[in-house]
Amino acid sequence: MLALSIALPAALFVSPHSPHTGPQEAAAAVSVVVSLDELVTGSSFVVVAKAAERQSMWEDTPNGRRIVTYTRLDVERSVVGEPGTQVWVRTLGGVVGDVGQWVSGEAVIPPGERSLLFLHKTPTAVVVTAMAQGHYRVLTEEGVPKLAPSPDAGTMLPRTGPSIGAREVLVGATLSRALVAIEEVKRAPRERK
Repeated sequence: MLALSIALPAALFVSPHSPHTGPQEAAAAVSVVVSLDELVTGSSFVVVAKAAERQSMWEDTPNGRRIVTYTRLDVERSVVGEPGTQVWVRTLGGVVGDVGQWVSGEAVIPPGERSLLFLHKTPTAVVVTAMAQGHYRVLTEEGVPKLAPSPDAGTMLPRTGPSIGAREVLVGATLSRALVAIEEVKRAPRERK
């Protein structure tokens, strides 16, 4: 678990049968920018994978009953850890029946999309480390795979200290350069608190 990743997810519930014209519940998502070192060391797995099927359902979470989505990732390359050829990842939000829930600051992993993901294994599920800050879409520009951010990172507070945020390092980088940067973090000696 990353000590500096403080996320207060916002939820937006929408139902076409609701008498309300706006959201039934909403709040702000705020997190502290995490460094690449924090993402790598806080992750059980770092993978390049393609999202396959996904299933949304109601689930009891520490913050109450919410909609969660489980997405099956077909692992193309494992950079950290050994998750196997497929891994199911849980994210907050999704659509069940005619009720949808969107969580600001959470990773959004559309089916069929290729991504670089930093994943953390919890006692109950595999989740994206630091929510949207641990998910980078792989988009091909002029034949070169480059990283783009997850669609909604919420509000991010600036880092304190000399470290650079992971998004500053990874967004816009080629996939091959990002993998080299991750390997460098893995090899670098780290101070443990």
